[in-house]
Amino acid sequence: MNIREKLQNLKNNPEDVYSHAQSEETFSRNYTNPVEVKYNPTEEVYELRVFDMEGGEQLESKTFHSVDEVLADLNLENE
Repeated sequence: MNIREKLQNLKNNPEDVYSHAQSEETFSRNYTNPVEVKYNPTEEVYELRVFDMEGGEQLESKTFHSVDEVLADLNLENE
């Protein structure tokens, strides 16, 4: 399952979370810290949260209306 499919699947399973950490296979050009994406069915948005690498503190939070917007923001390479 590729990243797009994993993100789309969140809409059917809102209790799931997609976690992205930098790796040699897939890395984000916009984020060096760990990222989580969750679907919020009440607001019908994808919530992207960026966490501190050391302590796990949330640094940033954004919302998006589509998987394409999330993927564009992550700006992934080697997907």
